[in-house]
Amino acid sequence: MTKTTAPSIAESLTHDLAIRIMHGDLSEHQSLPGENELALQYQVSRTSVRNALQALGAKGMLSIQAKRRSVVTPREQWNFLDSEVLLWLTESGMEEKMVEQLIVARLIFEPNVAALAAVNATGHDLAALEDAYQLMAEGQSHNQRELFERGDLAFHLALLRASHNPFLLSLSNALSSAMSLSFKQTLEDDVRLTKEALQQHFVLLDAIRLKQVDTARQRMREILLKAAQKRLQNYQPEIFNHID
Repeated sequence: MTKTTAPSIAESLTHDLAIRIMHGDLSEHQSLPGENELALQYQVSRTSVRNALQALGAKGMLSIQAKRRSVVTPREQWNFLDSEVLLWLTESGMEEKMVEQLIVARLIFEPNVAALAAVNATGHDLAALEDAYQLMAEGQSHNQRELFERGDLAFHLALLRASHNPFLLSLSNALSSAMSLSFKQTLEDDVRLTKEALQQHFVLLDAIRLKQVDTARQRMREILLKAAQKRLQNYQPEIFNHID
């Protein structure tokens, strides 16, 4: 059995402050209480408070200056490729505008990754894509959301590796968290309803296998636009039309 390590006091405090910031309880440009006040409020040591503030500062969520109180930074300064920031965003509830922006970012990036994969994929890469697709298919047929998500993430990471671009590969760890968050936002509650998405991934895989570069790019774009259409109540195609 795998043992899980309980979070430290500083980690628990970091999490609590992060969620309060994301909920707006601690709003943009607001100064946080001083270290002594936070230590008393949370019944923890000043060292734990200082570590928590530094952790949030490193993620761009707080501005920290010597001998001055920490200030909540504007959201555009946060590091959204940080896995913890993305996890906290999921916990706090991701508003539709953020989902829209996440899909825009994926549209800029992933269709061209698919095109590169169609050019550069090896037999090993194709096998990895096929294995990931089979995980998705198994999750869909057995209505196992976790299995489908795992296969979906594996598929898109296999595409990144199939690009054989070292700069893109160096982004894979950060991007995997963003993609995982995106899947959670756009996947149907009943995974058995993902048959169309599964078919789209199969068509994309086939285009890569046949080295059809433009087709692979277009199929990936269609996958992302379909996800946006499913998730966004106020879906506006014109927001995405200018992204090639």
